[in-house]
Amino acid sequence: MRFIRFFRDRRPLAAGIIGLVLGPAVVMAYLGKGRLAVAYLLLSNLAVFFAVFALPQLTLMAAAAVAAACFHLLGCIHGYLLARRGTVDWQYRWFSRWYNIFLFFWLLPIVVALLIRSFVAQPFTIPSGSMMPTLTPGDYAFVTKFNYGYGRYSFPYRANWIPLKMFGAKPERGDVVIFAYPPAPEVDYVKRVIGLPGDHIQMKDGILFINGQAVPRDAEGTITSTYSMEPGVLPVFGEVLDNGVRYRTLDLSTNSRADNTGEYIVPEGHYFVMGDNRDNSNDSRFDVGFVPEANIYGKFWLLFHRDGTKTGWSLVR
Repeated sequence: MRFIRFFRDRRPLAAGIIGLVLGPAVVMAYLGKGRLAVAYLLLSNLAVFFAVFALPQLTLMAAAAVAAACFHLLGCIHGYLLARRGTVDWQYRWFSRWYNIFLFFWLLPIVVALLIRSFVAQPFTIPSGSMMPTLTPGDYAFVTKFNYGYGRYSFPYRANWIPLKMFGAKPERGDVVIFAYPPAPEVDYVKRVIGLPGDHIQMKDGILFINGQAVPRDAEGTITSTYSMEPGVLPVFGEVLDNGVRYRTLDLSTNSRADNTGEYIVPEGHYFVMGDNRDNSNDSRFDVGFVPEANIYGKFWLLFHRDGTKTGWSLVR
């Protein structure tokens, strides 16, 4: 009973503990400060968002944890001071009851975040160099989830009872997409859509052929890579697809096994995908194979570069 009374009476130490453990929004609601609670809820989420980009040397989770820790410490101090001064009026605030605090300032934000991640946009950190120079390891990206409809792989928990695909548009040639890796659907891959159902795809001497026609390709100079697996100055080549999509590729070897392939005929309901780093990409030429349409669940939209040679926002093309 003493433990319950300790928190029920809104004592300064209790407020400090709640602010430190549960954050400033919760402790403000606990003390009856509704406007401050809402303000802290919005500010803390914005701080996490901006910390991700202000601390490029940290991982996505580490940067978010730093921002959250700072706000929890602020919540501890602010909550303690308010309770000590006696400037609280929680007795008459409906949202100060513990179940409303739990519902509106803890559970509801989590539900909203999950809904946004599942149906609108999902943050993503580029893990490898297979899509260089378009996507560089360590870059942050936002993947839109509504372009191709929704299905089993759109959601964080890919339960078997969810239909593989319910509705939505089809991917277009040149789209940079995220999909569930067919041999192991719990793993996500990022590639560019090259072949549509019925297309004939082949590589000849490093040149991409689609339906017997060579994709126009020209040299675009070099880039300086800071990626540990492929450091140094790398040659860049531009390609233009038949629908006008233009993008850049890397060709690190003039005679790799990826430069000359047999002809692939894309089956119905599947797509042929390739990495822009043509000599270092596990894609439809190799283990990935043809990707079922249902496995493709997002399109890369917005990118924040943080590779050490450039920073800033850009659209993914």
